[in-house]
Amino acid sequence: MSANGLEFAPATRERFADFARLFPELGVDDPLPTLADWLARLAPETVFALQDDAVVGYGYAQALGEDGYVRNVVTDPAQRGRGVGRALMLELRRRLVARGCVRWQLNVKVDNAPALALYRSLGLVGDFRTWVLRVPTGSALALPVSPHDAATRECGPEFDAELQARFAVPPGLLARHRTKPDARVLVCDRAGATVGLAPFDPAFPGCFPFRLLDATCAGAILAPLLSWVPSGRPHLQLVLERDEPAARLLLAAGVRLHFEIQHMQGSLT
Repeated sequence: MSANGLEFAPATRERFADFARLFPELGVDDPLPTLADWLARLAPETVFALQDDAVVGYGYAQALGEDGYVRNVVTDPAQRGRGVGRALMLELRRRLVARGCVRWQLNVKVDNAPALALYRSLGLVGDFRTWVLRVPTGSALALPVSPHDAATRECGPEFDAELQARFAVPPGLLARHRTKPDARVLVCDRAGATVGLAPFDPAFPGCFPFRLLDATCAGAILAPLLSWVPSGRPHLQLVLERDEPAARLLLAAGVRLHFEIQHMQGSLT
């Protein structure tokens, strides 16, 4: 039990309705995971906060080696300002430390002042920006012509360690990505080097994280990704970290900015 009387409960099948009720509070308009997907991938690392047996929030954090990644912290709108978010963060921190994590990190919208203040009070500091972009599926983009030697290919899990090292992806993240139904990992090569990484999830539909070391190859890697977007979906979503030049190039070409977020990190020791 937390200092303000909150109790914490694991994510069970019966809690999915509470998750579905609170999920829109993230404000990202991503599709709600199915019950089966939630139970398989998110529920094992999700915790619910209860006040008098009623769910007032939930938190979801992944342990990726020595790094803990806080993905969601959601408070019931009627309970905001009562310490639920802080209590959830402290509980997530306790769980991540118990699993051997020595650092933690998260993303927060740049205009979410209360959340930014909370995370700073817990020792997290901002280190880079992230752009969540949406590429319209039915519009022509004004991208530069890709170099003639830019080529894309799909990669199997035997390449994950190499890709994680080259593109600064947390260990285990690509392996988790591959557990999603029909997930694929696309890379782009140029001049003997891999310059683009796009782990594609058709349920999104889109890529997290999207890496592009050579922005001139944007057209080459976007073409197959757009062809994989399920019929009837209006856009491909890209989560582009640390790379303002590539983000600006894509925005100038007609890609839409969905929102901008601040990445924060801190020590757990």
